[in-house]
Amino acid sequence: MKKKLALLLITTGILGGCEQFNQESGSESNQASETSSSIEKLTLEEEQKRVKEAEHQAMLDTLPAVSSDDWNLILVNNWTKIDESLEIPLSELPNGYLVDERIIEDYVAMDDAGKEAGHEILAVSTYRSVELQTTNYNNRIQQYLDEGLSQEEAVKLTEDYIAIPGGSEHHTGLAIDVMDTEWLNTGKGLVAEFDTQASQQWLVEHAAEYGFVLRFPEGKKDETGIEYESWHFRYVGKENAAYMKKHELALEEYVALLEEAGK
Repeated sequence: MKKKLALLLITTGILGGCEQFNQESGSESNQASETSSSIEKLTLEEEQKRVKEAEHQAMLDTLPAVSSDDWNLILVNNWTKIDESLEIPLSELPNGYLVDERIIEDYVAMDDAGKEAGHEILAVSTYRSVELQTTNYNNRIQQYLDEGLSQEEAVKLTEDYIAIPGGSEHHTGLAIDVMDTEWLNTGKGLVAEFDTQASQQWLVEHAAEYGFVLRFPEGKKDETGIEYESWHFRYVGKENAAYMKKHELALEEYVALLEEAGK
């Protein structure tokens, strides 16, 4: 009987030791697995970081030979107001709207190409003085107030689409709001849904060939301060426009790259 009891205790001890060993082995295995996963995650993050840095450097290396101070890259937004002493050489488009005279040839060429492609493109808003922008800004705020919104709500909604006076690209003479006759006849005007028109899609595809870019693209409000405007095109020059289109850059991002590169 004593021998059986002793044998039972020995067996139990051995089994218990095996169980403890298995638990310790399992714990060590789990720890090793977790460590391996952490290393793999870290390695992946490092690799992604390296790839991102390499892509960024490639963008810097392939920047056009231009300067962020060039006249066609002037940056005006709600954070950077225009220098009101700046003399802009204004001249008229064929329809009488004022723009910087240096962009007329390229705009007319784009307009003609659009017509050849079957699109009746029209410039509906171009150069605006700071005084006119002030009137537009205040009128839109008042419109929202009349609808029952608070002052804060009215200002917020206004600034989603209308730059503060002095901060509008239209002060530069380089911005053109574009529609087509078909869209204008619907009475819908300057709304994002203009991008359902074949003319707008043609412009997005071909504007860079004439030095223009869609100034306020979708998903770039954090960079530009303005919601998506499917109708607002900005002249930056052909080389700049091609680069911005290729890399899907807002003007703020492009100018920042040039400045980073010391251009």
